[in-house]
Parts: sequence; C-alpha cells; structure tokens
Amino acid sequence: MRNIPDLIQELIPPNNYQSRNGFSNEHIVLSLSEKEKVEVERRLIEMLDETDDDLIGETLAIMNSTDSLPIMRKRLESAKNPSQKIIWANYINEIKGGDQEMKDIALQEMDRVTEKYSLTSIFYYLSRFMDSRINEKIRSFTNDKDYLIAYNARTSLGIDTADLIKR
Repeated sequence: MRNIPDLIQELIPPNNYQSRNGFSNEHIVLSLSEKEKVEVERRLIEMLDETDDDLIGETLAIMNSTDSLPIMRKRLESAKNPSQKIIWANYINEIKGGDQEMKDIALQEMDRVTEKYSLTSIFYYLSRFMDSRINEKIRSFTNDKDYLIAYNARTSLGIDTADLIKR
C-alpha cells in the first residue's frame, strides 16, 4: 500500500493555477487498491468538511463515494454563487447515478449565471447532467453572438464547431 499522505498530495495539488491548470487525477484514482481507496476516501471526506475545494468533490465523485454525500450536500447548501451550486449538484448527481432534485437545482441556478466566463465554464458541468431540459437551455446558447459562449455551448453538447469557427 502506498503512503496515504503522499497519495493525497498527488491527488489534490495546491489550489492555484500553476498546480491545477490542465490537471486530472482520474488516472490516480483508478489506480488505487481497495485498501487505498477506503483510506483516501475517508481522508478526502474529512478534508471536504474543512474546505470547499471542488477538486476534492470531483475526486470523490470519480470514486463514486456515497459516504461523501452528506458533506457534498453541505457544500451545495453553503455555496455562495450559482456556478458553485451547479458544480456541487453535478457531483451529487454523478454519485447517485442521476438525481432529479440536483437536475432541478442546476436548471434553476443556470438562469442565475450571468457572467460570461462563468457561463462558458459551467456548460461542461451542465451537460454532464444528461437532462433534456438542461441541454435545451445550453442549446439556446449555441448561436450566441459571443463566440466563446457559442463555442463552449456547442462543445459541451458535442456539436460540431466548424461553421462557428468560419464565422
């Protein structure tokens, strides 16, 4: 068994642009032995109780950690902005394999995301709900006059962007 504190550091690097830009820990999570998974999950849940670091939430979602659902709910309820609410609802939805309440929350919060860069980054999380109502709202942005919004809406739904790029 690998050293758990080292694994945690490898899974959850410092929360800064240099350490997390383009970072993915899915391959590390998938390589954990059952024993490591149990201990890492326990430690990550403890960490999430102290901080709202969404990489911890993402990691627990990859692990399909049903034990983390109460603390995920706490993070969802304490989230201050609509983007964060959507992200936490997404993790809960993924762990549960679909959850109507989380889909409804995401749909409601989507209307409150007004800042351009928040909107472009949130399309990815919204599309993961695999909900026709949410996808329809995303689709309404696929021809937005703002290139970044249209491009990100299209890519989140798997829609070809060639004609958009030509414009």
